[in-house]
Amino acid sequence: MHTGTTKMLREENAAWNAHDVEKIAAFYTEDCIKEDVALGTSTHGKEEMNALHHRVFAAFPDLKIELTSCFHSPERAASEWIMSGTYSHQFPDMPPATGRRFSVRGSSIMQLHRGRISRVSDYWNYLSLLEQVRPIPEDR
Repeated sequence: MHTGTTKMLREENAAWNAHDVEKIAAFYTEDCIKEDVALGTSTHGKEEMNALHHRVFAAFPDLKIELTSCFHSPERAASEWIMSGTYSHQFPDMPPATGRRFSVRGSSIMQLHRGRISRVSDYWNYLSLLEQVRPIPEDR
């Protein structure tokens, strides 16, 4: 049997896989903070977070996140996941899109407030993604 928080994390993951920006936002507080530790960026509030998610789904149109584990306490939650997709369109501050596929492991540490996510810090290996999507040298 899943607890309410586990169910919420699974539903939020399903919203990611459906690329449903508004549904993802429903799991967050209005003043949420989303920190991407790998990229060194953060968003403040749903409007900034939604704009980021639109950019992510545009750059990686087949992005999928496989939730591999999650656990929680009343005020905190954590999950491990595998993010995969194709780098199809330019993402800000990244090299040009190559159409190459990638798969990286990561984790998210969340602070909860009244059944919603008020802060999330995502940790994943950006260098691994860059290595996988880099252009293939033509002299091969």
